[in-house]
Amino acid sequence: MSDRLDGTPQDAPDLTSCEREPIRIPGAIQPHGVLVAARETDLAIMAVSANLGTIAAVDAASVVGTPLATLLDAASITQVADVLTRLDPPASVMLPVRLADGTGGQHHVALLHRHDGLAILEIEAPGAEPMLAPNGLFPALSAAIERLQAANDPSALWAQAVREVRGLTGFDRVKLYRFQPDWSGEVVAEDRADYMPGFMGLNFPASDIPAQARDLYRANPTRIVPDVTYAPVPLLVAPERGDQPVDLSFAQFRSVSPVHVEYLGNMGVGASMSVSVLRGGELWGLIACHHRGPLRVGHDRRQACRLLAQVLAWQLAVAEEASVARHSAEVRALQARVLEETARGRDHRDAILRHANDLLGLMDASGFALVTPEAVTLVGATPDESTIRDLAGWLAGREDVAASFETDRLARFYPPARDFTKLASGVLAVPLSRPPRQMMLWFRPEVAQTVIWGGDPRKPVELAPDGPDRLTPRRSFAAWEETVRGRSRPWQPHQLVAAGELRDLVLDVLVRRAEELELINSQLAHSNAELEAFAYVASHDIREPLRQIETFAGLLERAVGDVEAPKAARIGRWVEGIEASSRRLRTLIDDLTEFSRLGRSAQPMTPTPLGEVLVEAESDLDQAIAESGAAIAAEDLPVALCDPGQMRQVLQNLLSNAVKYRRPDRPLRIVVAAAPEPPADGPRRRPMLRVTVTDNGIGFDPRYADRIFEPFQRLHSADRFPGSGIGLATCRKIIDRHGGTIGAEGRPGEGATIWFTLPAAPEAKP
Repeated sequence: MSDRLDGTPQDAPDLTSCEREPIRIPGAIQPHGVLVAARETDLAIMAVSANLGTIAAVDAASVVGTPLATLLDAASITQVADVLTRLDPPASVMLPVRLADGTGGQHHVALLHRHDGLAILEIEAPGAEPMLAPNGLFPALSAAIERLQAANDPSALWAQAVREVRGLTGFDRVKLYRFQPDWSGEVVAEDRADYMPGFMGLNFPASDIPAQARDLYRANPTRIVPDVTYAPVPLLVAPERGDQPVDLSFAQFRSVSPVHVEYLGNMGVGASMSVSVLRGGELWGLIACHHRGPLRVGHDRRQACRLLAQVLAWQLAVAEEASVARHSAEVRALQARVLEETARGRDHRDAILRHANDLLGLMDASGFALVTPEAVTLVGATPDESTIRDLAGWLAGREDVAASFETDRLARFYPPARDFTKLASGVLAVPLSRPPRQMMLWFRPEVAQTVIWGGDPRKPVELAPDGPDRLTPRRSFAAWEETVRGRSRPWQPHQLVAAGELRDLVLDVLVRRAEELELINSQLAHSNAELEAFAYVASHDIREPLRQIETFAGLLERAVGDVEAPKAARIGRWVEGIEASSRRLRTLIDDLTEFSRLGRSAQPMTPTPLGEVLVEAESDLDQAIAESGAAIAAEDLPVALCDPGQMRQVLQNLLSNAVKYRRPDRPLRIVVAAAPEPPADGPRRRPMLRVTVTDNGIGFDPRYADRIFEPFQRLHSADRFPGSGIGLATCRKIIDRHGGTIGAEGRPGEGATIWFTLPAAPEAKP
């Protein structure tokens, strides 16, 4: 076990030989297939692997420099030429090919891609394909994607991803390897056979996957080594290429680094496959697959695993973007408050300090300091004023003084910080003027952590016993503990963006922000005009013919008196149907109009006692509640940060639904309650409240818990339970505007609970 400060590697060996290894141009391939590289312009063979004889009755050297038609039949040549006209590098396509009659005439499956002026054809050698038959791959892949999409948190998503890849491929061990900012990595999920050693939770140094290897993983997301003990097959290259090697960056058969092969052997691995997890074109992690013995996985299955990696990346992005969106909404709200106060004439420094606690929460920091020439104002846990003055002076002396500065290891850049790591190992500094005489600083304390490495990270390679000039990968991957000190939790990208936006707000409060607000107001005015036009159509153009229908129905009803009794009864039923449909249509129009005007009628969010809002909602429904005999019980409801009018509409809709969907065989009981929402994992956010409305009515099938919030989605017929199907959709739209979430739980015949979350008012104490 080791103890070191700020995470800086100790005793690191010279790994430049690994960085210089020509992994893109190894001059050889793996033997589970044959590679042919033809010049795109005339399809003359510029290189071929020496093992061509394993699939064709021809010597490899004899076809170098000859037309591709020497090796493939005419139909295959036509197909290759046609595909090349539509194939964008570096994409590859799988196609059947047939060897020319003079070379054996057998059929094979090949991969074709274009790169560096060459058409590179990789012909798979015959081999058994384990697991599912091809016609079973799509259903299996579709089901796997659905299971990935159902995972409800990152850990569950990671675990499901490795299970799915292992199920598709049959590898003995599949692990998800996540890169850290310094390019070390941690195994965050693993699925393995009992006889395979586990690596879950272990960390590996950045040197295990050097920079050029990471670049190749980014360019070519899949790589397979069916047999770690393979002997590389050299490429025979046409003399006219001179010293120009064949770039195999996008080839599946590319021979891998001997150092990597030895690394896999030291791990006890007989076959390997990796699939890159890319987010925004950047390498987020790897799905690493290992097998105790040799294992062939066909191209279609490798592509299926690549698709699963893309779904994994997309699901991770969705979850992260939702969190970032909530944080951005809170930042925008804070910006609006600061802007409003400065617009009223308050000094921007006073406006910032009035919201210092909000700034701490938004940045998930423990301390905040506002540095001006006149004073240093401290909030939370910070170093003393003199220390911060010195730190601000050092920050102002940097080369790029106008840019923000952030680090989770301040002592690495500013040695005096070693004296206050427990208060400020991490700092985020944002200048508010040019030159930076004014500055905002956020601080994070040291978080000492124990990192468990897969082997000693100080010895990622060793000198080989067979020669002093050759490096060999480490032979032990046993857990090795290290305590890292002098580091805080890292600042997240969306927090840096938020800090930059706050800086821009202060710098341009009188100019740039005014222009942006003018543009936003123009856009809002345009949107409001469209909504008003819709409301006018709904209230006038649609209602006018509806009134005529109702008028004619009334006239028809009065005329029924002159008709014979049997006919009168029948016509009376028709009239009743017309009137009922008219009433339902009028309700639908009213609800749609209200739904479309939600944004226009919105009011600023203010601290609002929910108990008072509930009383108003009950008052709106006095008659319906009295007729149903409902008993409404409400706990001591807290103060929420909300739009009072819209919150009244939410509670009114939920109470109305509870009354409507009551059971006739028992008294209706409705309970309204609220409690603090447990904080979510990750960066802290504004405290939230969870409000629930529970009834003992007819309930619903929980499978449809999401469907009921969609417009016009009903679980019961309109004849039995009148309504438009807009009420819960309106509730969701209002809760979304408040930055909360809404959901439902229920059982048929047992009742239902509708819950939603709202920001708690700063002074609220539920």
